[in-house]
This record gives sequence, C-alpha cells and structure tokens, in this order.
Amino acid sequence: MDPGRAKGEEVLGLDGIYVLNVKAFDERLRSITAQLARFGFTAEIIQDWDPPEITPEVEAQWFVPGALTIAQRSCALKHVEALRRICERRQAHALVLEDDAVLAPDFADGVQRALAEAPRYPEESVIFIGSGGNFYTPRSQREPGRSLYPGLRGRFADSYIIGHRAARRRLDWIARHRISEPMDNQFETVDRQTGIQMLWLEDPVVEQGSKNGRFVTAIDKQYPRWLQGVQFHWEKLRRKWLYQLWR
Repeated sequence: MDPGRAKGEEVLGLDGIYVLNVKAFDERLRSITAQLARFGFTAEIIQDWDPPEITPEVEAQWFVPGALTIAQRSCALKHVEALRRICERRQAHALVLEDDAVLAPDFADGVQRALAEAPRYPEESVIFIGSGGNFYTPRSQREPGRSLYPGLRGRFADSYIIGHRAARRRLDWIARHRISEPMDNQFETVDRQTGIQMLWLEDPVVEQGSKNGRFVTAIDKQYPRWLQGVQFHWEKLRRKWLYQLWR
C-alpha cells in the first residue's frame, strides 16, 4: 500500500488521509483514529515538528521573526509536512485533518459529494469540508443537489481536501515569503495571492473539537471547555440558522 494511501479511502475517492498530531496529545489521536475507524478508514499520522524539534535554524528558514508562538509554529510546520508529502506523491485529492477534528455522521457522504463536484472547479483549489469559523453559504445562494460553493474566505485549517498542484503553490509561496500568521489565516492569504480557489462544502461534515468544547485549545487563549462550547454553539446558531432567515 502507498504509505500516503489510507485503508478504505478508495471508497471516498481520496488518494490519502493525513492527521496532524502532537505526540503528547494521546486523547486527540485516539479520538480521531476511532472516528475514522467507524467509517472503515485509517490515516497516516504526521507527528513531525513538535515544539522541541523547532530549532533557531528552522525558525529562520520558515518564519518571519517574532510572529508566532511555538505552538503555532509547530502546527504550521505539520501542515507544511502534509503538503510536502502530497506533492511528493502527486496526489490529486488528499484530506488533511487536525487531530481535534470531530466528524459528523454523514462525513463519508460529504466527502464523496465534494469530490463528485470537484471537477467543476480548477485543479488549483482547496475544499474546506469543516465549519471553521461557523461560516456558511447563504441559503439564498444554494441550489438543490449542489454541495460545493466558492467561498469568500478560507474556513479553518482543521479539515481540507487539496491536490498536489495547489499544495505546490502553497509551498512555493511559503518558501518565498515565510510564515507570519496562524495557519488558518496564512492559508487564506496564500490562496488569495496564488489564485487557489477556496471552496466550501455545504453542509460541512467536520467541527473543530478545540472550538466546540470537546478539547481544550492548545494554541489560542485558554478558555474553559464549557465556555468554548457555549461560544461555538452560539455562533453556530447565529450564523447557520438566524442569519439565514434574511440571507
């Protein structure tokens, strides 16, 4: 088996599934691997670039000085490693998941719908399958039987499908400019400047566990889990349902 090819993902039409994990985050790794197993899938785990591995030389190569915390830098380099492997293996459709991803019951169906519609869009695109930021396409713009819509911005980087051509554009931009923002924001900047089309899956099939209260966030401010959950679900109610009444 191709080391980047996860067991069972041929059912989805994916060339690989990658999970980004910090070695010490055992609970998160158990959670995401168990969720994938319920669908019959396994993934390649990327544990490179934990904070102790980030030397001053690595920082100078990849980051604008003083821009990010060590946890943010670690997360960024794990994404870079996933993109590197996708390019190396010339994968057309690879799924990248952060280890706090929470998969919806219709996760597999959502991925299949996204990939079925992907040929309508340029090869240099990224499909956000999660609800990062609780951003949703207005219902007035949706069409029956359609699942993918151009997004005005990136959703969070907890769950996205990307191919080697778009991955190469991201890596080339980063090599020229270096990383200066948290990766959710950095990818949006990169995609806008390189012409990568941002696509949103409606309805999304992944939530971020460090946002919805399942896990304590490892990167942002340390709010109690119950407060994270309240904030997340209020934003979900407001943006997914209340806003849709007049949009």
